[in-house]
Amino acid sequence: MEKGFFKKNKILGINLLYILSVLPLIIFGFYKNGIVVYQHDFISLLLALQYLIIPIVIIILSYVFETYYYMGTKKEEDTNSVVNSIVPYVNVLCYLVCAPNDYLWLTIPLIIVLDVLLKFIDSKLAINQIALFKGILFGVMTLMNNLNYANLYEASLSSQVTDPAMLFIGNGIGAIGVTSSLCALIGYIILLFNSYYKKDIPIVAFIGYAIVSIIMYFVGGLSFNDILVNTFNSGLLFALIYVASLSTATPVIRSGRIIYALLVGVLCAISVNILNMDIGVYIVILVLGLLSPIFDKFKLSLGE
Repeated sequence: MEKGFFKKNKILGINLLYILSVLPLIIFGFYKNGIVVYQHDFISLLLALQYLIIPIVIIILSYVFETYYYMGTKKEEDTNSVVNSIVPYVNVLCYLVCAPNDYLWLTIPLIIVLDVLLKFIDSKLAINQIALFKGILFGVMTLMNNLNYANLYEASLSSQVTDPAMLFIGNGIGAIGVTSSLCALIGYIILLFNSYYKKDIPIVAFIGYAIVSIIMYFVGGLSFNDILVNTFNSGLLFALIYVASLSTATPVIRSGRIIYALLVGVLCAISVNILNMDIGVYIVILVLGLLSPIFDKFKLSLGE
């Protein structure tokens, strides 16, 4: 599907598509946690702008460290590995799962340090960096007794949004870039033009999620509205589209990806609709990602 410019500049085109896919999330996160909060006089314009500045800083630092790693440490003579790296994309996704709190700038060194540490771990391990970062962040926030994802304006409101349509747009409480399912879907459309993106994983995972959710509707007593609210409130679409499909931490062969994605969807449905644990989505993705080599051994007659 990559044509014209992307066909002639394949590596550059692939990474450009990755970055373009997260732009809707970054812009919405800036609007929701920056502009809106600034308009209600809870923060200054400078603090509002941090939601644009930080992802730019992360992208720049990512390329700086990638250059040092490949050309300084590994002594490579060309920049192919640097240009081909998806690390800036992954690190920005790590930023997007952060809470809009006072410690936001401290997440930058945490993101970069985690990326550096993972480079020294056996590359055969399929570690999902975004899911791992989310788990570490959750642990740190728990220790600090600060598991709050509301920005200052949202914290001032007497009630939370419960309308599924408004939650779908992104008006719920959550991490910077995960609340808008609409923006996540726009990003997915952009990623469809990237031949390296494992586009089947989000679809199969959501099918698995939907099947289990329907069973819960008929057997578990959950209303359709409850399921929609839980789905959009949990940032599930962001997790399936961007985290569960991470190319470096998912099965390679098609049948392995299908089994992996179905399990992700089924277990995420249990985590979101029964356990009410949004962090459970990332734990599921992290654990199943580590099992990718096992899933790759399941070769079914699916055109491999």
